[in-house]
Amino acid sequence: MVRRLTLVVAVACLLALSPVVPFVASWVEADATSTPTGPSFEERLGGIVDEDPRPTAPVEEEVLVLVRLERGARLPGEYAVDVRERYTREGARHLRGYVPLTAVHDLSVDPRIEAVRIEGSRLETGRHVASGVQAIGADTLHRAGLTGENVTVGIVDADFRMSDPEIAGQVAAYRSFGGSGGNWEHGTAVASVVADTAPDAKLYLASVGDTTSPEAYREATDWLRASGVDVVLDAGSYLGQPSDGTGEVAAIAEETARETVFVAAAGNYGRSHWHGRGSTDAEGHVQFVPGVHTNDLAGGATVAGPVRVTARWEDVGGEGYDLLLYRRTAGPDPVVARGSEVVGRPVEHIATTVREGRYYVVVRAPDGPSGRLDVYASRPLSQHSTSGSLTAPATARGVLAVGAVDREGEVAAFSSRGPVGDRLGVDLVAPDTVAAPGTDAGQGTSYAAPYVAGTAALLIEGHPSFTPAQVRSVLRYSAVDTGLEGPDAETGYGRLDAGAAAEFAVEFERYAALNTTMADTSVDTGD
Repeated sequence: MVRRLTLVVAVACLLALSPVVPFVASWVEADATSTPTGPSFEERLGGIVDEDPRPTAPVEEEVLVLVRLERGARLPGEYAVDVRERYTREGARHLRGYVPLTAVHDLSVDPRIEAVRIEGSRLETGRHVASGVQAIGADTLHRAGLTGENVTVGIVDADFRMSDPEIAGQVAAYRSFGGSGGNWEHGTAVASVVADTAPDAKLYLASVGDTTSPEAYREATDWLRASGVDVVLDAGSYLGQPSDGTGEVAAIAEETARETVFVAAAGNYGRSHWHGRGSTDAEGHVQFVPGVHTNDLAGGATVAGPVRVTARWEDVGGEGYDLLLYRRTAGPDPVVARGSEVVGRPVEHIATTVREGRYYVVVRAPDGPSGRLDVYASRPLSQHSTSGSLTAPATARGVLAVGAVDREGEVAAFSSRGPVGDRLGVDLVAPDTVAAPGTDAGQGTSYAAPYVAGTAALLIEGHPSFTPAQVRSVLRYSAVDTGLEGPDAETGYGRLDAGAAAEFAVEFERYAALNTTMADTSVDTGD
């Protein structure tokens, strides 16, 4: 956690870089005219910096666990697991459920069980809280009385189940922009992480459906802005949009970020994205590397179930590209799916379900290479471009792009990376645990971004005068450096630490109030 001396130096450096612009007077006037009605934010913050940020849970606490069983094994009957979900992935059986904390050790050493992951806890109220709340230190802020009260968070997603007990108590408004009836599980899970991180913040939910037009996206964000939300969160990936920060969705996000703290998921394409201008062979196939025009799903391993692949290219005229999915067989490999054109856009998309087998992607260029080509898949690609794999709206300037870290605190292999042009692209990384029942155990940056949005809500409660740029700066400069030393395109400024952000914000506001020449946007880098 950032210590006081570090904060003083960091804030002083930020002040030194500030242009000479009149400071927002309301900060100073508030102290002179307002009558205290309770303890100040700093007093509530108290000594949390010196407090153990990872208190040990009482032994009687029930925790949510994800259990992966050995192939062919069944859950041993001696464990009293309150099972909420069962499924099979890549041949391994998984289940999610609640057990007493004291039973976790026995589960972890049982030879019939490959792995056990604690994902959250269950409160006396029956609500579930993801373990990431404790991992980022937000629980210490809750105990200090900082819960997001009087702050609103707007969430854009396919759809939501407003009656879900994980979010029902915090939903203030819901509106559909052509999205009603979409995939509500994802949006509900994303909203539940915000609710866990900022349990008294109010949620404004904008449903845009599984496929969204730029027009509907603008309507959704305009509604959130008109509603006066303090934070906007979008955990989706818009693969039909350019990856360089241009395009309609990025432009809308950048515009929205001028008025609110806009948080977006970086995307889950660190190993499932390829880009290049690609030379072609004699048959017109794009070569992913010289001499190779096939790109295996899952590294050539067998896959089964849903498969999605998207190709997007620069529109420089000509016929563009053709996207195809093949199945490997003993004889000639058959085409199992062809890309569907998106009318009026340089995009082709495959969405299909395949039986168990080995599959690969091929892209044809009838007229030869046609500008930069990006290929995204729902499974890892054997030939992939980790660098530059962010998706809109995380590519937009002014948006906080959030990647995911694994259980060891390192950037997750699937997490998308920058750069985006001359910018880092990624701003922060955060854990990706979610405790809402029924959610996919795949996790992803979709569930890392809401921790940042929730933490932003906590900061805004404590510092209502902060501008969006100041909130972004506090979150960036208080992060725990991870990965390469200093800011980098993989982890941005580092791992989210809510306690350090709260301490940094106090120091920042104190120094800012003493420096009336500081611009309210001066410390925002625009990354």
